[in-house]
Parts: sequence; C-alpha cells; structure tokens
Amino acid sequence: MNHDRVHFAYNGIDVDPETQELTRNRLHWLLDRLPSGRILDLGCSQGTLSILAARRGDHVIGVDIEEEAVAFAAGLAAEPPGEPAGDTTGDTTGDTVSDTAGDTAGRLAFVLCDGERLSFPDGCFDAAVAGELLEHVADPRAVLTELHRVLAPGGTLLVSVPHGLMPHHDHRRTFYRAGLRRLINPLFKVGELTVLARHIAVVAVRREDPRAVPAFRLSQEEADFLQREERLEEQARDLRDKLARANRLYRDVTVANAELKERLGESGAGQQVLDQLSSLQDTVTRLSTELAGSAAAERNELQERLVALADDRDRQRAGLHAAETELGLLREAAGAAEEERDRLLESINGLSAGMESLRETADAVAAQRDELRALVRAQAEDLQAAEAAHSQATRTADDAHARTLDGLRARISGLEEEQRTHQAELSRLRTVYNGERHRHSLTQHRLDKVVTAEAKLRQENARLRDKLETVTGRLADYREQVSRIRSSRAWRMLSVYRQLRRPGRPDPGQPGRTAPASAAPATPTRTIVTLPPARDLTSPATEPPPAAAAPPRQEQEIRIALREWIDRARAAAGAEVVLMFSGTTFVQEARGNRPIRLTRVYLGRDCPVFFNYYRWRDSDPLPSHPDPLLFQSPIDLTPMLLDEVLGADFGGKRKLLFASFPHETMVRTLTHAASHGWVTIYDARDDWEEFAKVGMAKWYHPGFERYLVAHADVVTAVSEPLARKMETLGGRPVSVNANALDPAFPAPPSPRRPGATRIGYFGHLTDKWFDWDLVLRAARAHPQYTFELAGHQHPDLRLPENVRLLGLLGHQELAELSTGWALALVPFRNGALADAVDPIKVYEYLHLGLPVLTTYFPQCAGYPGVHVTESAAEFVAALPQVAGTAPDAAEVRAWLAVNTWECRADAYSEMAERVARKGREGLLTLLECR
Repeated sequence: MNHDRVHFAYNGIDVDPETQELTRNRLHWLLDRLPSGRILDLGCSQGTLSILAARRGDHVIGVDIEEEAVAFAAGLAAEPPGEPAGDTTGDTTGDTVSDTAGDTAGRLAFVLCDGERLSFPDGCFDAAVAGELLEHVADPRAVLTELHRVLAPGGTLLVSVPHGLMPHHDHRRTFYRAGLRRLINPLFKVGELTVLARHIAVVAVRREDPRAVPAFRLSQEEADFLQREERLEEQARDLRDKLARANRLYRDVTVANAELKERLGESGAGQQVLDQLSSLQDTVTRLSTELAGSAAAERNELQERLVALADDRDRQRAGLHAAETELGLLREAAGAAEEERDRLLESINGLSAGMESLRETADAVAAQRDELRALVRAQAEDLQAAEAAHSQATRTADDAHARTLDGLRARISGLEEEQRTHQAELSRLRTVYNGERHRHSLTQHRLDKVVTAEAKLRQENARLRDKLETVTGRLADYREQVSRIRSSRAWRMLSVYRQLRRPGRPDPGQPGRTAPASAAPATPTRTIVTLPPARDLTSPATEPPPAAAAPPRQEQEIRIALREWIDRARAAAGAEVVLMFSGTTFVQEARGNRPIRLTRVYLGRDCPVFFNYYRWRDSDPLPSHPDPLLFQSPIDLTPMLLDEVLGADFGGKRKLLFASFPHETMVRTLTHAASHGWVTIYDARDDWEEFAKVGMAKWYHPGFERYLVAHADVVTAVSEPLARKMETLGGRPVSVNANALDPAFPAPPSPRRPGATRIGYFGHLTDKWFDWDLVLRAARAHPQYTFELAGHQHPDLRLPENVRLLGLLGHQELAELSTGWALALVPFRNGALADAVDPIKVYEYLHLGLPVLTTYFPQCAGYPGVHVTESAAEFVAALPQVAGTAPDAAEVRAWLAVNTWECRADAYSEMAERVARKGREGLLTLLECR
C-alpha cells in the first residue's frame, strides 16, 4: 500500500504549514498548465487534483491501483465544495466557476485500474497527468506507452516526480532532470521542465511518431550523485536514531527517579534510614541532572550534524540542478536544430513536388509549342520569300543593338566596381583620419600638460636653486665659525683636557688624523636611490593589502623545486631559457592571454620557462603542470627566488627576461639581470596608465614604466598607438609585436550554419572597458538576434530576453558554440584604453570563420574580415549588415599564417640576437658606473 495523504497535506490536516504550502504549489502548478478538455489523472491517489480540475469545468477520469484510495476519492467528490474535505482555499481555479456537488460528479469518475494496462480506447483523452507515479511503478516504460496510446494527437502530458533521493518504502527509483527527460523524450516532446522545491515537473506534448522505446537509466554522474545522497541519508538516519535513543534514555531515568522518590515517601523507616534515603535522593538528582545535560549536549551535537549534512545535500543538489539546467539548454538547442532540419526536409520535399508539377506543366507547354510551331511553319513557308530580305535586315539591327547593350552593361559594371573601390578606400581613409585626429588631440592635450608641468618645474627649480644658495651660504658661515672655534685657545685647552680624561682617543682638532670639516672629499660621492620594499603584484581589478610572508614549509618546498627545475633547465634541449614576469594567473587552459601563449610556444621548443603569476593569498596551493620545464612561482615568493634564478648556470642558453608589465620588482631586477647576461624585454601589452584611470591596475606608477622603457634592452608594444606612446616616454624606437593566433585553438566541428540569428562574444565582461550600454542598445534595436556572451566578472544588470550570459567556457566549447553564430563582437568603450589594444579574440574569431564587428580599434583597421566602427550609431547600424557574411577564407588563412605566436617568439629571438651582436645602450652605462 502506498498510503498517499495528498488530500490531507493539501488542506493542512495533520501536517505542518510548510508541507501544505509545498503540496499546494505543486498541484496548482500542474493545474495551471493542464489544458481543458478530457483529462486522465493517472495515479490520482485521494483525487485532489481530479476534483479541482472537474470543479473548473473539465471532464476527468481518475485512475488508481489502490481500492482504498479510489473509494476515498469517490466519497470526497460527492461532498459539497465548501466542506473541509474538498477545500480549495488558495486554488485560483475555483474563484470564477460556480459549481455544485452534482455538477462535479457528472464530470468526474474514479476507476480502479493498473496504469500499465489501461482499459480506455486509443486517443480518447486531450491531456493526462501522472503526478508522483513513475517513481512507484515497476515498469515506467509501459505506463508511458499506455499514456501515449490513450492521448489524442497533440495531447499534453504533465508529470511530476521527487527530485533526487526521497526515502520511501514504495519508491522503486530515483529521478534527476536529465534522467526524466531521457525517459519521456522518445514518446513526448518536452516543452517545460523545472524543479518545484523537491519535485521535478514536466510539461510534454505527444509525438505523432515515437523516436524510440523509452527506457529509464541514470548517467554515471547521476549514479555517483545518488550514491552520495544515499550515504548522506544513511548518516542522517544514524544521527536521528542516536538522538531518539538519547531521548528515550533520558525519559527512562526521569521515570526511575520519580518511582524512587515515591518509594522513599511511603517508607516508615527510622531517621537514619530517612537520612540515607535523602542522601541517595540527592545523589540520584545529581546524576539525573548530569545525565540530562549530557543527553541534551549530545542531542544538540547530533542536531547540528544533521543540519550540516542537510546543507551539504542541498548544495550538492543545487550544483546538480545548475549542471542539469545547462544540459537542458544544450538539449533544447539540439532539439531546435533537429526541428530546423525536419523543416528543411519538408521544404525540400515540397520543392521536389513543385518541381515535378512544373515538369508536367512544361511537358504540356512543350506539346502545345510543337503544335504552334507546326502551324507557324506552314504559314511561314508562304511568306518566306517575301520576308527573307526583311529578316536579314532585322538580324543585322538586332546584332548591333545587342553589341551596344553588352558594351553598356560592361561599362556600368566597371563603374560600379570602381565606385565600390572608391567607397572602400574612402571608408578606410575616414577611419585613419579619425584615428589620427583622435591621436592628435590626445598628443596636443599631453603636450599642454607637459608645457604646464615644465613651467612649474622651472619655477620649482629656481626656488630650489635660491634655497640651495642660501643653505650654501649658511654652511660656509658655519664652517668659518667652526674654524675660528678650533683655532681658539679655549678649544686647545679643552682638547688637552679630553685627551687627559680619555687617553688614546684621537683629537678631532689635530691635523693629520682626520680631514678638516671644510675640506672637500677627494672623489664625488655617489647618491644611492633606495626603492621602497617590494609589494605583491596586484590584479588589474583591485589593490589587495600587502601580502604576509609565505608559510615556511611552502617556501622550503618551492626552493627545493626550483633547484630541481634549474637542473632540468640546464639539461633541456632548447636554445633559450625564459623568465616570464607575468601579472596574470598561472598557466591554465581557460585563459589565453599573451604571457601564457608565449610560454606555451617556448615550452613547445623545449625551452625552460620560469613563470611568475599572481595569487590573492599566500595560503593558496601552488599549481601543477604536466610539463617539467615549466616552473610557476607566485608573486609573493618570486622576489626571494630571483637572485638564485638570475645567477644560475643554464649551460650556455640565451637568457630572456620578459617584463610583461611595469611592476616595481622589475625596476629592482633590471640591472641585476643584465649583469648576469639576461636580455631584458619590456613587453607593453596594454596601456597601464589608462587602466589605472578607470580604477584598475592600482599598482601602476608612471616612473616605473618610464624606467623600464628607457633601460630595457628591447621594448615592444602590441599596437601602433601604444608603440608611439612608449617612444614618447623613453625617447627611443619601439617595435610593434602584435598579438597572434594559437594554431592549436580548436577549429569549428562543423561548417557555420546558414541563416544563424545568434551574435557571440567571449572574453572579459567588466564594465570598466566592456561597453554594456552599447550591447544592450544593439540588443533592443535588433530583437531578431540573440546575443550570447561567454566570460566572467560581469556586472549585475537587468538584461533583455535576447541577451544570455554563458559563464566562463573552455576553448573547445567556444568552438562548438561558434557554429551557430552569425557574427562575433568586440564592443569595448571607445577611448585611449581601447586605442592601445590589439584583442587576441579577433584572431580567434577569424580562425573560427566568423565576421567580426568592433568598436574603434586603430590596430584592427586593416585586418581582413574585421569591420571597425567609430560610433555607437554606426556599430548598431552595421550589425545586421555584417551578420551572416563570410570573410574571404583564403585571405584570412594567409593572414593568420604569418600572425602566430611562433612568429612572435621568432621576432623576440631576432631582437635578442641583435642585442647580443651590438651590445647594450641604456643599461651599459649603469653597469659600468657601479
């Protein structure tokens, strides 16, 4: 017996309010989605849902295998609607329909029947409900097959089952979202699948042609999660048993204490016996108090553990729910693709039928044409002689006219092609002009600031010069006074007195023992500038507090690992060793920034790499990587390891030090690295000054960057605008070594789908540079497109329905997703920060075969397949024009072939070779003056 008590739970009889609310919500959800008409309530239990549907005007048949439940439901249906047994408080369906018990009974019937063998004819119901049924039956496949049989074409099926493990003596299986979808999908098309508290609810439509035989099975992930839930449930059950035993023991002790007190009161013994009994009673009271306290403490502990286990189970279920939600979205996309394929097949079949009809019509027309030709031929024979001359003249005129038309068409085509060429050139010139105008205004603004600062510095220099003259004059007066004092008789007497008091001490006034105070030093003293203590590298996002010292054990482990890595690096086959001072995370697949990409190239060449990365806390574990030639050091430990790395013997390999950003540690290290033969490279990959202005890169100091630009052996930038800025800072030529493509980036698994209506983006989503206002404006202006944004650190915004956030995805997932994109975006805020950027994602978009639409990036203006816009209005207007177009595949492939990270690494090797041939310039002076 199942002994369901849905009626009592729905009406709040002998249940807590929470259980009543959960039951009402589930039944109302099913009732709201249940269409009107002929309804089958399979597994109706006490008939609550059947009665509610009948009272709103539907014809309902409730079916259950338990005779007791059918009898109870039939009796409940005969009661008036106002009785407690049929109370519909909170039921919105009963507010607008006037009903009586007689009317309800006429539309309602309850039948004792097995759901695996229904006695109803085919297609006799418009909708069916299987609420809390499939987890009880022995063969859910047979139940669903029967429901498919008795439902009319297009009929609706509503199913609800417990979500996850719900211990019950009659439950035969456990359902999760994906498993329930797999069971229902062969016979019914799932339209809505959601989780209501601890239940899964499904709305599905009957398939005209079943796809397969339904079967219940759990995936490996679902089976593992079920085992986890069973272990948690077993632990919770053990805790409840322990708590029950503790409570029972407490009650037994209390009863025994009361009985003992009663016996002592009835006893007639003497005073001595009474005293002993009183003492015994006190002892029993004390023991009872201690036992009660111990039991209460154990009960509280057990309850806390039970709550903790429940929280753990809820977290596991939430994670599974999120995974199932994502899997459901993927399945919905696959279903939509399959429907699109079916629609196209139907269209092709329709076109084939139309073509056949056209062929038949063409045959009939050909027959009529033959008849007419025969008639015309007979008439033409009579007129042939008279029209011969006329026909010859007509043919000559037609030929001349045709040649004239062909010449005009060719001329028009040439003019149109020339016009398109001029328009493209005009567009390119306009883009270049606007970029130059923007850079000119920026340069003029900076020049004005420099002029103003120069005037202030001159004033300050004059003031300091006056102050220096004043101090110098005072110093000369003081020296003269000291000379007079030391030449006086009193000073000589005082010197003799001091010598007598402390024999052996040199007399500061005696000549020959020390230089006089006014004497100038023999050589000019060297001023040593001391930098502040090294700080942790900060993320571009925020400025954390100074990091504490790393745990001693971790520091000892990393020093041991470093020595082992140096030994492996010395024996490596590569010709170079790299110290990559990066401000990014450690090397991982989901991140593909410039330092990580270059590191992978060098590791592929068997070149060892010391990779400095940033971490938030010194307690974070050290990352692992399968390549033994990669050593990853966190920023809080790197300063302690640099001396050993820079001075190590790497067996004659060329040593390259990359400063990926202008951190103060590199300012301290630059000269030291050069003295040990390292070629120092400042790789300007972003405009850090502009990042600092928008609240990022708070560690930035302009003096550090000027120092690196002026004194590094090699300075490169990823874009032309950034290179010009670096040249202004350092007064030296700066090479452009742009970003590139990793050829190992996954290719799309299939060709891009024609007619796609999705717009894609992947990368950082912070509102510091990602133009959310522009994207939302474009989404509202073009509701026919769906915008899919994959990335992290997005702000909390109210997004339109056609904007979807996908989270941080791996490269393979992005490649698969791109096959359904019509266009790829790079919507950054226009300004100096974007002017310096060369987005890596542009190379990856082109590798995926996508057309690219960007805001204003001067570096990308000449890239193939990239449409650069200058304003928000131009961006929004160009979106539908660029979407769905196909870049020139051959041109893109040729361009990407010479823009790979291998090419970038080769360029750095050539620059390092030139430094080795011609010697240093900026650092050479510093090294010689030490």
